[in-house]
Amino acid sequence: MNWVYEGRCWKFADNLGIDSDIMPLRFALARETRPEVLREHVMEAIEPEFHRKVAPGDIIVAGKRFGQGNPHIYGFIGIHALGLGLVVESIPRGSYRNAINAGLPFLPRCPDVLAEVSEGDQLRVNFTTGEFSNVTRGSTRTYDPLDASLLEIIAAGGWEPTLRRKLNPTTEAM
Repeated sequence: MNWVYEGRCWKFADNLGIDSDIMPLRFALARETRPEVLREHVMEAIEPEFHRKVAPGDIIVAGKRFGQGNPHIYGFIGIHALGLGLVVESIPRGSYRNAINAGLPFLPRCPDVLAEVSEGDQLRVNFTTGEFSNVTRGSTRTYDPLDASLLEIIAAGGWEPTLRRKLNPTTEAM
């Protein structure tokens, strides 16, 4: 897995709701889990064409309480399906777990990161070391990365592939 993302900054403010801003609630109610469906609806309440504008390697940078509300995984599946990384000032516990479960590379505790970026800046983020570089501004900061055990789950693709490997360890050789 490539842990270093290089791409455009997509900047969002504080208090984005998981079931409104990040992903429409109808997908949670329908229990839709297909990544190819969910990726087309990420952030559509804020930016209807978001899924068409982003590219793999781009990075969402957001403020406090990213993914607040009911801890549904659907928005994180969609973000991961777009090939995006996530850097936030803070994230509620349920959304933190769901980002890991979806296999999404992210940095969860990046105080004042919004002051470090503007929409469209070129960024480089190493999700294993926490190194966050704004190439446009020529600045670098280091934030606390996730624990290695959580990075393993993300590298495997999330909770489901991790569980399958644990239940059937012989599939790793295939």
